[in-house]
Amino acid sequence: MRLFTPGPVPVSAAVLAACAAPPLFHRGKPFMEMSQRVWQNLRAVYRTEYHVVVLAGSGMTGIEAAMASTLAPGDTVVVLEHGRFGARLATIAERYGAAPSVLRVPWGETITAAMVEEYLRPLQGVRHVWLVHSETSTGVALELEAIARSIRRVAPDTLIGVDAITSMAIHAVETDAWDLDLVVSASQKGFACPPGLATVGISPRAEARMRARPASTYTLHLPTVVDSMKQGLFPWTPPVTLIAGLDVALDVILAEGLDLVWQRHADLARYTQSALADRGFTLFGDGSSHAVTVIADERASQIKRGLLEKHDIVIAGGQDLLQDKVFRIGTCGNVHRADIEDLMRAIDDVLTTVVD
Repeated sequence: MRLFTPGPVPVSAAVLAACAAPPLFHRGKPFMEMSQRVWQNLRAVYRTEYHVVVLAGSGMTGIEAAMASTLAPGDTVVVLEHGRFGARLATIAERYGAAPSVLRVPWGETITAAMVEEYLRPLQGVRHVWLVHSETSTGVALELEAIARSIRRVAPDTLIGVDAITSMAIHAVETDAWDLDLVVSASQKGFACPPGLATVGISPRAEARMRARPASTYTLHLPTVVDSMKQGLFPWTPPVTLIAGLDVALDVILAEGLDLVWQRHADLARYTQSALADRGFTLFGDGSSHAVTVIADERASQIKRGLLEKHDIVIAGGQDLLQDKVFRIGTCGNVHRADIEDLMRAIDDVLTTVVD
């Protein structure tokens, strides 16, 4: 079976071999040395000089940990919502007692820096702004740098939280240069590892906010994780085999060069969109993500089923209000042009033999 989903993605033999090696003792010297290397290489990928922690769980675990560690009841949290995962941000904030204020646009549309600045100006006491950089449900990526700068102009002390789960190691993310506070990613997309790890970049501003409020959770309390990391440890038993895979994957990314990784994803997304346009398909909405191409087509379910049944190829369908209205092709992680060429040949076959 071949995956062309926006996560999980195909995993290389080297990463799989590392994950399949006998587990290391999480308090032993070999694992502690590996952990130091992983933390250092994550800082390089995040483009930050400060903390990037690793948690067991999905990317949403990382987002919840970031919110649980910084939100206080009654805090005003501005959420930029342009798809399914932006809606989740507001839900999590609300469950921790915050007061979400949502800047929402229809699915497929983008949110600009000017819109964010205009929305923030009349608001008082905004403590947090959260956004999804690359929205997996719609294929729309926001101009993160411009939005971050607009937030700083209006609310210079607010925490900027970023769901970078479908953008880290895919799009440019400059954590320090863009003054981002909480940047969350996960192992199963740009890092090209199996699912199961979340990574969270934490700025000095965010760490100060965390340490100024009492803990409301146990395993999601990021100051506890940071304090253990400073000692070269995880506070509780981590998924050592997944971390071994991430260690190899980070080496691969940094050996290629992060700028080249970003460019490769941009080129592959453009190629995929062009190949689909040549076949008469229409891109859904703004379609600016380099991680996933979303196609609006009433035959989406037939195409998806035909690829699976005839070619053992898995693509993603639409989510929520886009169910059966779009199909989604992942172009992130360990996916390359030759893979997309194979997929296009399979789509050609499905269009002529399965879809009326």
